[in-house]
Amino acid sequence: MDINSQEHIKAIAPDIAKAYNLGKEQKYDEAYQVLVPHFEAKDIPSYFEEPCGWTIYRYLKNNEDRLSSRDVRKALAFYLTFASCKPSLLHSCIMIQAANLEKKYENDFRFIEFCRMWKLESLRDEDFLSEKGATENGKSIEFQSLAEKVATRLYKELKQRHTVEFVNELFPFFATIKEKCPKNRFIEMYIAQLYYWQGNTERAIAEYKHILRTTPDWFIWKHLGDVCEDKEVRISLYCKAMTMMGKEEYIGELRLALANLLVDTNKEQAAFEVEQYMKTYKENGWNIAGDVYLLKNKLQGITPSAQAKQFYRNNIEKAEEFAYSDIPVEQLTFSGIVTNHAGKERANLINKRKKLYVRTPLMPLLKKASVGDVFLVRVYESQKRKIALTIHPTK
Repeated sequence: MDINSQEHIKAIAPDIAKAYNLGKEQKYDEAYQVLVPHFEAKDIPSYFEEPCGWTIYRYLKNNEDRLSSRDVRKALAFYLTFASCKPSLLHSCIMIQAANLEKKYENDFRFIEFCRMWKLESLRDEDFLSEKGATENGKSIEFQSLAEKVATRLYKELKQRHTVEFVNELFPFFATIKEKCPKNRFIEMYIAQLYYWQGNTERAIAEYKHILRTTPDWFIWKHLGDVCEDKEVRISLYCKAMTMMGKEEYIGELRLALANLLVDTNKEQAAFEVEQYMKTYKENGWNIAGDVYLLKNKLQGITPSAQAKQFYRNNIEKAEEFAYSDIPVEQLTFSGIVTNHAGKERANLINKRKKLYVRTPLMPLLKKASVGDVFLVRVYESQKRKIALTIHPTK
């Protein structure tokens, strides 16, 4: 049977019209069910692929809360048999639904495989543009583009299934995101990790070091520690991350990684990390993996350290030298605290002789400083902005 023949188009037209009218009445389930026999028979002519695609989209969109994973995968599989809808607004809308549903059904929805069939080169230029909006209190906010959301979902799945085949195939897509979405602060991290999964550890380390010059967040220090092979440097990198850590709920993997490195050399500190890890997981009702209990058994009878924060501070020198060895240390004088246009307090650090003027967030060390105190600072300039990468008191 030629599904694109005029005879077949006329034969199937009444069902297409029926589904269309049900959709206009917002009877999205009924509209979809009318077409299911045709989807299963794969007899939708290319002439009707777009209206049928919209029927599938509205069925998914309006039933997000009640569809099973199997229902979702079945509907998306029907859509992917259509060849004439990409790229298009419909094709992008289907991807939006897939990305949302992948988040809900992440344990049994193979998003990588879906993207391979959907074909990421089908993204439109509009799909790389972020959208601006506002919060309830009127604060301006920028929402990620569809392409960025897809990259985030893919990266999350790659963390679980980073085969060389997947990584090599998806690398060009991540490179495109970096080019077209330069404000995305995570994409460089994704690319660094892709290099590591490819087996190019040296390039991964170089990428993470580059990120740390402009975005020295705790999780970048943690990721650099994950890919570094030197045990002592890894410990130092994790300690550096701990001195900058965010919310306790986010750092479970960091605590566990540090505990595993210290279990033979500093049992007290390792016991502290395991204790904090288990406390957070129990408070949040999260499952604790069996290997955590095995680690805890190795530390049975050990009193957790009461000087954890001091341990972190005492062990950051190797990390800073590893990341910033080519950036010279300058002597800068504390000249006071100012409030920026956003209402946040910043410390002023200056070296008039070298014409270095830096404003940096108020870390505990600077909150206690007096005007005239001198600090050892690594200063990096990026796009005419000077960043204080490391700050230590003079001895």
